[in-house]
Amino acid sequence: MIAPSPPSKVASTPRRISGTTRVEGFSDGVVAIIVTLLIFEVRLPDLPANASSADMLAAFGSIWPKFASFTVSFFTVAIYWVNHHNFFAGITHTDWKLLWANNLLLFFLAIVPFTTAVLGDHLGQPIAVAAYALNLGLAGAAFTLMGWYVLLRARLIDPRISEPARRIEVKRSVIGTSLYLLGVPLGLVAPVAAELLFVGVPIAFIVPGLFGRIGDEFRQFS
Repeated sequence: MIAPSPPSKVASTPRRISGTTRVEGFSDGVVAIIVTLLIFEVRLPDLPANASSADMLAAFGSIWPKFASFTVSFFTVAIYWVNHHNFFAGITHTDWKLLWANNLLLFFLAIVPFTTAVLGDHLGQPIAVAAYALNLGLAGAAFTLMGWYVLLRARLIDPRISEPARRIEVKRSVIGTSLYLLGVPLGLVAPVAAELLFVGVPIAFIVPGLFGRIGDEFRQFS
């Protein structure tokens, strides 16, 4: 009787596909739709055809919460897209786990137009603020999971990117995720403070070097 051979390590490793063109193209298309949907909720209230200038100004003034939430969400999603672009620039291969981690990120980003509309209609309402924070926090968690898998677990990244740079990128993602998740309890007890957090986090990630010189090894591939 022939003894069974030990399980192959190769068989347990997800099949790798060279390049990231298809996943990047799909992600870019989804993000483009998301940022387009954001503006659909920003509409003037119905006005008569003979509305006066004062009526028009009042109508514009009434939608400022919607426009403010749209602006914050647009730049937040844009930052996710920029980070996604820089992140994938250093990836050499994909596998099915990476594809589904990326789909998870897109799932939570696709909810942003809904939570943005809720926040715009109920600015300062604790549940609306907490729901928005939870949405962004879960999107951040999905990005962190994807980064951990690619950079530290499966190592689908260009070998020229150093280990410290990989860990810094994961740490950076954890910081952003933690701040958004902090907004959930903060939104329930101090919604205005949480809303200021929504403005501050994107600014912090837009300003180069605010968290130190991060991402340089990744950006050289973009």
